[in-house]
Amino acid sequence: MADDRNLPAFRRHGRQEGDRTDAEFDELIAARNQMDHLVRAIVAIGSDLDFSVTLERIVTAARELSGARYGGLGIRAAGGNLVSFVESGDEFDVAALAGLPIDGGLRIDDLRDHPEITDLQALNRPIRALLAIPVTVRGADFGSLYLADDRPGRVFSDAQESAVRALATAAAAAIDNARLFEREREAARWTKASREITTALLSGDPQTGPLQLIVNRALELAGAEQAILLVPLEPDVPAEDVDTLIVAATAGRYSSEVIGRQVPMAGSTTGGVARRGLPMITDSFQYPIEGFTDVGERSAIVMPLIVDDAVLGVIAVARRPNQPAFDEDYLELVSDFARHASIALALAAGREHALNRQLAQADSVSEAMAGAAEELRRLWRARRVLAVTFPTRSEAADVEPVVVSAGEHTTWRELPDGIRQILLSMRRGDLLTPNAAEPGTAGIAVQHPEGILVVWIELAEHRSFTLEDQTLLTVLAGRLSAGLQRVHQVDQQRETALALQHAILGPAHLPPGFTVRYQAASRPLQVGGDWYDVVDLDDGRIALIVGDCVGHGLAAATVMGQVRSACRALLLENPSPGAALSGMDRFAARLPGAQCTTAVVMVLDPASGEIAYSSAGHPPPLVVHADGEVETFDDAHTIALGLRLNWARPETRRTLEVGSTLVLYTDGLVERRRIPLEEGISRATDVVVEHRAAPLDDLANAIMSELAPSVGYQDDVALLLYRHPAPLELTFPAHADHLAPTRTALRRWLSGAKVEQGRVMEVLVAAGEAVANAIEHGHRHGPPGTVRLRATALVDLVELIITDSGSWKPPSAIPDTYRGRGIGIMRGLMQDVTIAHDSDGTTIHLYARIS
Repeated sequence: MADDRNLPAFRRHGRQEGDRTDAEFDELIAARNQMDHLVRAIVAIGSDLDFSVTLERIVTAARELSGARYGGLGIRAAGGNLVSFVESGDEFDVAALAGLPIDGGLRIDDLRDHPEITDLQALNRPIRALLAIPVTVRGADFGSLYLADDRPGRVFSDAQESAVRALATAAAAAIDNARLFEREREAARWTKASREITTALLSGDPQTGPLQLIVNRALELAGAEQAILLVPLEPDVPAEDVDTLIVAATAGRYSSEVIGRQVPMAGSTTGGVARRGLPMITDSFQYPIEGFTDVGERSAIVMPLIVDDAVLGVIAVARRPNQPAFDEDYLELVSDFARHASIALALAAGREHALNRQLAQADSVSEAMAGAAEELRRLWRARRVLAVTFPTRSEAADVEPVVVSAGEHTTWRELPDGIRQILLSMRRGDLLTPNAAEPGTAGIAVQHPEGILVVWIELAEHRSFTLEDQTLLTVLAGRLSAGLQRVHQVDQQRETALALQHAILGPAHLPPGFTVRYQAASRPLQVGGDWYDVVDLDDGRIALIVGDCVGHGLAAATVMGQVRSACRALLLENPSPGAALSGMDRFAARLPGAQCTTAVVMVLDPASGEIAYSSAGHPPPLVVHADGEVETFDDAHTIALGLRLNWARPETRRTLEVGSTLVLYTDGLVERRRIPLEEGISRATDVVVEHRAAPLDDLANAIMSELAPSVGYQDDVALLLYRHPAPLELTFPAHADHLAPTRTALRRWLSGAKVEQGRVMEVLVAAGEAVANAIEHGHRHGPPGTVRLRATALVDLVELIITDSGSWKPPSAIPDTYRGRGIGIMRGLMQDVTIAHDSDGTTIHLYARIS
């Protein structure tokens, strides 16, 4: 009741004629108080944006405005069913009134007079007076306010009903605002969770597996009862070929019962979502998932995890049966989370994998830097990425930073002064802290094996470097720093390993006519158990060995070095392939790791082309003749070394024809999984036949490149080539005294190369003119230099190359009757002649047919 001081003066000093009655004034004062109370209630319910608090204040305010003993707010789902209640006052079963047809509102003085409206037996208290007012938010039925009283004679007045209706109108606005705020807060929670998942997955060390991490957060944020995550049963097949999903992660109720369940893509709700790539809300699932779809009808959201048309998985989140159903607004929130989770999975698997692949494939720190910079440029579609290394010694010794650029090339001196100052300041700042102050650029500093590395990214577009960008850059920069440290350590180890490998593998300088290739499959040290050897024997013959110890890496290389040395020693003692293998049998049987070594040993007479050979379990050597005919040396073949002592090691003799190419190799060159060895040898033979006319080095390169698998050699490879006859190589002073010895050596070689006798004289005359010119004109202004002659047998030609280290006299304008005819003679006798002059001297190429 209002204070008397606030009453009108005529109430304090008595009534006059025509004045209103006391009852009328009491009503006016009560109405004014009700209005004041209503205003305060409206202000109160709108003063807090928390959704739950707002609902509780609405119910409390309605009770106070109506004077009701009991109050509640029933909230309806889109279908009209009451899904939750907010109560105030003494405990009262508001749910029992949920079915009342209130339409625009309902006010009853005594429920006992209306048995057709409600079943009083369902109420837990003898309610008499009832006031029910609908609450409409944005034109939709949100729910109803229920006010009740059980006191005898207690009824709700018109004023109280009006006040509650006014409150319901204001409550609609407050509910709408609180719901918007709740949605924004919910969106922020889902966004924060998305970033947390991205950070955790890209950090490389989440507390749980990536799928479990995603499903746990989805369950928690949705306040759901169950969450499951399904992935393709065969993850490596194309998206369109996926036919089965499997539950790979679960959270909440019945987790152990659901895990591992399989669902077909066709005819299932989850498969349909994966196929269409569109999320959906459902309360029923096609194709049962035991432990998930058989626990009762309830609202669920099913979301696809798809990136670049690749199905990564499907998340299904289900609420409890009595929880509100998911609405379309919530679907958008959860779908955004699913998209972020998909991207995080793809980034964790793709971007990090791409960077790690670049680091793993690098053989040096500089190569790793270049590959990483290019990968970062590709990931951000950047205009340019700089990797700037500041060596530790640079401050004291004023050493210029080393710049590796991906995109537009630049050097440290060419960089704008402003960028150089930023890079210098970052070099002195905190490590692994992104600098994205200027739109369109970002940088970060990390530890480098030799100092500090600053990575600087210049985007192709002028946009801000987002928080997600900075998170990804931080993670990848950490990966880069750790990867560079590993590459540096491996680089140091590789130098030692390669020095060991080269020391024990085979001779660095080979006799004329030979070439080798070696490729170790064991990354990153690049050493292995295959070997080759070429040994000059005391009688002028040459021993050729190719072998393969079991295993890869340093252990196999160590065994290989001992086996190779033993074989060389045995051949120097007794140049017999069979005897050498017999001796190696005894050696391999006693050397741990040497058993099952395979080897082929040959002894070649370079003058006649005769070969004696024997094989211990090794792939057969090949000979490709000048006409393309192929011969396989598959006899004299027995078991691998060290398996049986005193095992007979036969040897066979063959003779190489002129122009023939001998091919020795290890099985890594021709052996492939699920492909017969014979097919691999056949492919190698085809390559040799196709390139048989090429110089020997070019032939070796062609064999290694054309037979290499797309993923690189998975086994060690040793390849040894010899072409008969071996080239003739002569180097002598530019003096006329050497003409006769040179002619004699060349005649002998041409005879061994089976050049026709008449053609031999033509070659000797032309070569004599070329050598004479080199001697006479090449060093006319100084002391005698040197002349080199190389003769090589090709398929149907012989090639002579004569080189001097001087400069020829320019031809005279007036021809000399008795001199200057040498070039004409050469051109007349040879198939082809070319003469090239440069600052190093003059080179003459002569070509003549063998027959």
